Amino acid sequence: MSYRVLIVDDHPLFRKGVRDTLALEPGFQVVGEAADGQAALEMILRLAPHLVLMDVHLPIRNGLDVIRQARAHRFEGAILVLTAYDSEEQMRYAVRIGANGYCSKDTPPEQLLQNIRHVLSGRYVLGSRVLTAPEVRQIIGEAEAEEDLSLSPREREILQYVALGYSNKAIAERLGISQQTVKNHMTSILRKLDLSDRTQAAILAVRRGWVRLPEEPISPEEKS
Repeated sequence: MSYRVLIVDDHPLFRKGVRDTLALEPGFQVVGEAADGQAALEMILRLAPHLVLMDVHLPIRNGLDVIRQARAHRFEGAILVLTAYDSEEQMRYAVRIGANGYCSKDTPPEQLLQNIRHVLSGRYVLGSRVLTAPEVRQIIGEAEAEEDLSLSPREREILQYVALGYSNKAIAERLGISQQTVKNHMTSILRKLDLSDRTQAAILAVRRGWVRLPEEPISPEEKS
């Protein structure tokens, strides 16, 4: 059987490295590549690959949001996250929302191929651990709340700006709403995430990969 593979990463050299790794053994066909999350989601739904190899931090739409949306559209292929961001919390969260594995971009080629074989056979890869579905449920906890799923699109948009350091005034100006409306949304965000202040919300958003930090710094004037 030949497995159809989609590679998602915003760095062309990394995508080439993954292609070269897949070429080390037969049975893999790269059917597409995407450099941002929106293109990735569209290709996942259109191509229905057996396997998606994907980074978390992507332009336009982050990888975790792509995973959520793909599973919401009943995509049944395997998703293996390849990331430079070493976070136990993000790893568990990614698996909880639908990833089949989460491992480092520094994984040696032979180990990456082994991880791919594991997720295609129905097992889960969490770093160096290979687990069955029941074992994964024990680790991540079936009852853990998926907090961000309860956030409205507007709340997610505001949380993006908060994580980037924008003031309520700057957020209101960019979105064309009142400062009081921004405050009301922030109150709702903190309540849903069970947090006490916007700094905690910003830190959680970055750790979970809900927002993408810009490569170029934003001027203090723009954020104030």
